[in-house]
Order: sequence, then C-alpha cells, then structure tokens
Amino acid sequence: MLKGIIGFLMALMVLIPTSMSMAGTLIENFDDGDDEGWERSPQNPDSKVFWGVDKKENAMKFDPKGVGWQQAISQMNFVGTSQVKNVREWADYDVEVDIKLVEAANHPGGVRGRVDLKTGGHYVVWLYPASGDLRLYKNPGWDINTGIATVGVGKFKPEINEYHKVKLSMQGSDIKVYYDGKLEIEAKDKDHKQGTIAVGSQNRVVYFDNIQVEGPQIPSHDMSPVEPEGKLTTTWARIKAHN
Repeated sequence: MLKGIIGFLMALMVLIPTSMSMAGTLIENFDDGDDEGWERSPQNPDSKVFWGVDKKENAMKFDPKGVGWQQAISQMNFVGTSQVKNVREWADYDVEVDIKLVEAANHPGGVRGRVDLKTGGHYVVWLYPASGDLRLYKNPGWDINTGIATVGVGKFKPEINEYHKVKLSMQGSDIKVYYDGKLEIEAKDKDHKQGTIAVGSQNRVVYFDNIQVEGPQIPSHDMSPVEPEGKLTTTWARIKAHN
C-alpha cells in the first residue's frame, strides 16, 4: 500500500508543470525606507527630477521638479540584489503595482515589464487620466517616444490621492493588463521575451507602492522586511499566500 502511494505521488509530481511547483513571489513595499535594488535608467541621467522613497508615504515617488517632460521622463529599474540576481532572465511573470496619482492629468507614467537592461526594450502600461485610457505599448529602447508601438488599449476610472492596482501579466506571447483586478487589455506580442520590471513617469508627480512580482523564475523574497504599525497584512503572510 505504502509503495503504491509513493509511486502515485511521484507520478503526480512529474505531471505538475514546473511553473506551478517553482513559482515564487517578490514583494517590495518600501517600508524599510530605502530603494535597494533599484536604479534610475540612463535616459536623462543629469535631469534634476526626483526618484526615491518618500518616507511619509513609504512608497517610491517621482517628482519632475518643474522640469519639462523631455528632460523629466525617466524610470526606475529593478536591477536586483545579492539575494535576487536573475532579473535579466525573468520571462513569464505578473507584476502588480499600487499607483497613486496626485492630479488627473495625462502622462503620469506606469509599469514596465520584460525590461532589457542593456537596450532598454520593454513593454509598458501607460496611464492617461485625462481621457481615462490605459495603453499597452512596446518599445525597442529606453526612450518611450522613440519607436513606440501600441499593443492594446483599455479604459480605467482615474481617481487622485488614492492607490489603485495596475497589473501587467506576460505569459509567452500573451499579455494582459488589469486595473483593480479587472481585465482591461488582452493582446499578443512576441518582441520582448525576458527582462526585469520598472516604474516610470513623464512629468507628473506619482507614487508607486506594494510591488509584487510572481512567476516561475521569481524568488520568494521580501525586499522590505520592516512591518510598520498600521499595516493590515504582514509581508510574510502575503508571501505564503502566493506559495
């Protein structure tokens, strides 16, 4: 009987896809007050814009500081740490980010996926609050305005001074965009196959928080282990819930 059960379990393990058995979750909520593992893109490196962790919000903040959009537009890439070293190889994963707008004006930025840290090529979900549009773009390099192509378009209800969840899901050539859990864009594209995540903006103040990346190549790792008073859910409880 015991040998039969063991044999059945071994056969079941063979049938379970690797992506199911090895999926992990990376969590970054900036509660430790630092931006370890994040680096500003080489686009507009000398611009006086601000990228960093806002200690009051415990969130990544972009502030253009009054700089014109051509000099302000930039992004923060997750380049990894000593515990997370394989960001260039990430292929199939979901990245979910809480985004807070401070004005209902276009070009506050969005979320990038499969970012090539060498060329800057990527997919990006870009928010257009003035018109209530979500746009999924692909781009061959760092500059969002050079070589950009539309992959899909969706809608969302813009609200200011509140966090809302934007999720970019990339599974092979299937790409989906969700806003507050609702599917808004469904598309196919093969141009960008692997790479890290990033958050970016053009020329509007915007906050990014509670970043979660989940997929078969993603390590289960908490980037901000400090749990401040007032958080409703512990970080490790969220990690365990995804495993």
